[in-house]
Amino acid sequence: MLSIKQLTFELANQSQLTIDKLSLEQGESLLVLGDNASGKSVLAQILAGDITDYQGEVHLTETFTTLSFELEAETLAVDRLNDRSDFMEEGIDHGRSALDVIIDDKPYQSDDLADVTSLLAIEKLLEKPFKILSTGETRKVLMARALMLKPNLMLLDEPYAGLDIGSQAHLSHVLNTLVEQGISIILFDFYHQSLPSQINNLVYMQQGEIVLSGKREQVINTEKWQQVNENHYSLPHHLPDCLQYDSLDKDTPLVALNNVSVSFEQKPVFNHLNWCFEQGQHWRIIGPNGCGKSTLLAMISGDSPKAYGKDLHLFGIKRGSGESIWDIKRHYGVVSAQLHRDYRVSTTLIQVVLSGFFDSIGLYDSPSRYQVNIAREWLVLLGLEQHENTYFNQLSYGEQRLVLIARAVVKLPMILILDEPCQGLDNHNRDKVLALMDYIAANSKTHLIFVSHDVRDQLSCITHELEFIEAEHQPAKNSIVTDGSLGYFAKVTEKHS
Repeated sequence: MLSIKQLTFELANQSQLTIDKLSLEQGESLLVLGDNASGKSVLAQILAGDITDYQGEVHLTETFTTLSFELEAETLAVDRLNDRSDFMEEGIDHGRSALDVIIDDKPYQSDDLADVTSLLAIEKLLEKPFKILSTGETRKVLMARALMLKPNLMLLDEPYAGLDIGSQAHLSHVLNTLVEQGISIILFDFYHQSLPSQINNLVYMQQGEIVLSGKREQVINTEKWQQVNENHYSLPHHLPDCLQYDSLDKDTPLVALNNVSVSFEQKPVFNHLNWCFEQGQHWRIIGPNGCGKSTLLAMISGDSPKAYGKDLHLFGIKRGSGESIWDIKRHYGVVSAQLHRDYRVSTTLIQVVLSGFFDSIGLYDSPSRYQVNIAREWLVLLGLEQHENTYFNQLSYGEQRLVLIARAVVKLPMILILDEPCQGLDNHNRDKVLALMDYIAANSKTHLIFVSHDVRDQLSCITHELEFIEAEHQPAKNSIVTDGSLGYFAKVTEKHS
């Protein structure tokens, strides 16, 4: 089914993808694991036919489909390209529905569609506009489109990214079921406990080479496996200087929502939400895919027009009182999947980090020498200094995410919004970033809002939690509950003082 011989390809990080031999028999499946910039995603692109200028022999005999960050970006780009909002009476072109994306203008049997949507439990998503879906919902829809093509083989590059905990477990069940049905899967990811148990073959890549291969249980019990998965990082002795912000009265909340309701196309996202983010607090926001977390964050960071006309106060000022969007953004640093999708300009790594001072996508202002020095300090802290003049689009997805983290923290903002910040990061970089966020919370005036579905993503600095929970579950007696919608309540819990 798969045969690779003497494969070589130059990687962007000045190393080389080199695989002397790799083969897979018909009906077999494979885990391809490795850290950021190990070459595994490049290998996925070669197998998918997206990269063709390699040396060596690559033969893939089965009909296959793919799922990757690149495919997600390409699919969303179609709606951007065809956006007709300027010519529509209501001024909003919602683009294709999830169903349109799944069908993809191809003939299909209604029974096949019913089977696939039931398998992935996405019936409620079908009529929603694809471009407003959460990251996790987007992944599920693209998985459905891949299955509608009835492949013999699926190439899956980090399919768990953005999925909530329940959806991660469900995806593993789906993948195990597909393997049992005879569909081969080659899954490219970092090692974690959710990986489907039915995939028994494993290769581990490091700096463009396969350094471990064999049966899964045997490989993970070797001393070499323990060595390559040891975590090691160091925290800074100090943080680069913080920018100066207008001082607030100590009793003024950073964010206050009073009885706020939001809907899209007359469909409610949340109703009568009350939330107060006080100075000195660090919040974690959790809840299932599609419950409204990203909508809430976009409203308070100035990225959503849904904030207008609402009883929403930012830094003591009611939203819509004459402040510009830049007056709001100067207080924030943001990392999110949406920002990652939108950062498509051709610019170098150092320029991406510097753009954080100006809250722009791309660098259009002349930074001071002081700002350049601070940006370089952050590059060193995140281990990116050797890539300073590398173009952003030449980095791996995980390396890009590290750069965007540096962009968000470069000015040590008053509020740092971390919406799935570790998406695409290997286990080493994940631990380093989480430790750095705790360090920032303890050693600066920055307040954190943290969103993550991954159980590995834990911050000790969190003081409060806002959780969207299904209405059918009885809220705790000591929680503050608002009227939920789409079957969700909002529950506030104080973690510690």
